[in-house]
Amino acid sequence: MSMSTALSGLKAAQTEISATSHNIANVGTVGFRSSRVEFADVFSSSPMSNQRTAVGSGVQVQRVAQNFSQGNVVTTGNLLDIAIEGQGFFALQPQADSNGSAGGAVFSRAGAFTMDTNGHVVNGANQALLCYPVTTGGVPLTTQINQAVPLTIPMQTGAPSRSTEVNLVLHLPSDDAMLGSQSAVPPAAAFDPADPTTFARRSVVPVYGADGTPVQAEAYFVKTASPDATSTDTTYAMHLVIDGQEVAPTDPAIPSTLTFDGAGELTSGNTLSFGGTEPIAFHFDGSTLTSSPFAVAQASHNGVTPAKLTNLELDGSGSVWATYGTGERIALGQIVLANFSNPQGLKVMGKSTFGITSESGQPLTGTAGTAGFGALRSGALERSNVELTEELVNLISAQRNYQASAKAMETSTSLMQTIMNIRG
Repeated sequence: MSMSTALSGLKAAQTEISATSHNIANVGTVGFRSSRVEFADVFSSSPMSNQRTAVGSGVQVQRVAQNFSQGNVVTTGNLLDIAIEGQGFFALQPQADSNGSAGGAVFSRAGAFTMDTNGHVVNGANQALLCYPVTTGGVPLTTQINQAVPLTIPMQTGAPSRSTEVNLVLHLPSDDAMLGSQSAVPPAAAFDPADPTTFARRSVVPVYGADGTPVQAEAYFVKTASPDATSTDTTYAMHLVIDGQEVAPTDPAIPSTLTFDGAGELTSGNTLSFGGTEPIAFHFDGSTLTSSPFAVAQASHNGVTPAKLTNLELDGSGSVWATYGTGERIALGQIVLANFSNPQGLKVMGKSTFGITSESGQPLTGTAGTAGFGALRSGALERSNVELTEELVNLISAQRNYQASAKAMETSTSLMQTIMNIRG
């Protein structure tokens, strides 16, 4: 009996050493919860035994309890590092599926998040941070965890569209001496963008393609007529080149020319259209003929490129706000916080995460700053709650307990050897 009692002490001390070593090993693990081993004595007796002389049978491990006290919060400066100051757990989805189901959610205090290639906010184990869907104004559409979705931060927003209208305000020169390399009015040779003698001036024009990205577009202007004895008008022909290819006028029967009167005012050619199935209309209202060199006074178009993410914020309620371009900020989601009536019943799953069990009960969900839930702090992380000095003392204590149990086993062995040496 004494041998088995000493053996139970050895096993108990070994378990405590293992738990303490586990705590020490994870002293730098973000969001790690330390644990302690709780023991209970083993006492066996029968109804007919004398309780005053009964001796116990050793020790057993009652449970390994988790310590859910607050860890130190340190500032990191990374916006997607989030610390919980107070009660609560982040709700995480191991793998974000196509419909955003929250099935199989796990829970953690570790808030070291980043973005994956799909824009999901995930931790190092690729577990997605769950949030409540919200309106653009930040009003939650649900507070049910089974309707929570992975928090997604798009890098851009808005549908792209190609340019169909371009507005140009030009100052074209009236003096033939300001025609650049154009050889004559009109030029002797046909227009060729590679031959500077066939055009007077050229200018890059703002044009977006179907994907909302800029394309290489240039407008060439060829002076085709100067004032003479029969007319005071001046005309310039326009040619459009996109991605190195000349684009024909939408209606070849309509000349692509700008006509100015003797006062330099535009009298025809206010709108010129180029392209077939996807035409681009160029508007020249406000353009003039001047004695100054060629200049583009104004250029704009109606093409749309998706607005890029410029700012990200986390407010006190856990709502994530994004600003795209120079527009107003919009809400992307509200981070889910969960708590449990019996956190000690949670299943330890590794990677600083916990799972639901029948002992823990179902999660009680809410938002940051409300009753029963702590505040969220962006740009910070909660470190392990392991007290290293205390763990080192526990390690020494467990070692002493192990040595004492080994000594008790050695004593039991000596007693048994003494009995075996008795001679009749």
